[in-house]
Amino acid sequence: MVDLNQIVERLLDEAEKSYGGDFFLKNDSPAIDALNDRGNNSVERQNHVRSFLHYYSVLQGLNKSDETAIVNEILEFADSHDLTKSPSSTEEILELFEDLHARCSSKVHPNKNGKPRDLTSLTSKILWCCYPDTIPMFDSRAGHALCVISHLMGLKRPTLNRESRYEPFLAVWKDLYPHFESMIAENRGRSVGSPHKVRVFDMILWTIGGPDF
Repeated sequence: MVDLNQIVERLLDEAEKSYGGDFFLKNDSPAIDALNDRGNNSVERQNHVRSFLHYYSVLQGLNKSDETAIVNEILEFADSHDLTKSPSSTEEILELFEDLHARCSSKVHPNKNGKPRDLTSLTSKILWCCYPDTIPMFDSRAGHALCVISHLMGLKRPTLNRESRYEPFLAVWKDLYPHFESMIAENRGRSVGSPHKVRVFDMILWTIGGPDF
């Protein structure tokens, strides 16, 4: 029988070392700070958000005009919400997700086949920057990991349809995260520290969902 707790325990140090220290300061912290810098319309603020999105490869296929429009829409979203009050319920998170997703989708051209671009990953990553202690990042590897973990734990596996991927992902994530939150908290004193437990869990999911695990 698979001891999932043991697997996650082994991955904690790796996730902490990958995410802690310079990684956070170089890649995530500038974007989080920029989104919290309400009302600042400087180019520097825009560039921090743009760099974050480029680092996570969620602007692929977009031209510069679309990129700029999305960044500006993201900043308007951040300035219109109180980022000090994190959403707690699934309903609140989905409401924020749908709002930001609609804003961003309205600013980009469709794919060459005429279908809307999939901005699920982009939207979730920006929402995490807004509320880094509450909201999980979505990507295909994390989604695959949740499917695997759910199967091992005998839970309902998420159906990640292209049309609606974040809602089932979030529902399963919220079921699983409490099982591992305390282990992540305990591990923070044993290796390179990370300021956000949610992000450490994301790194664990990203590792489990990878081709080499």
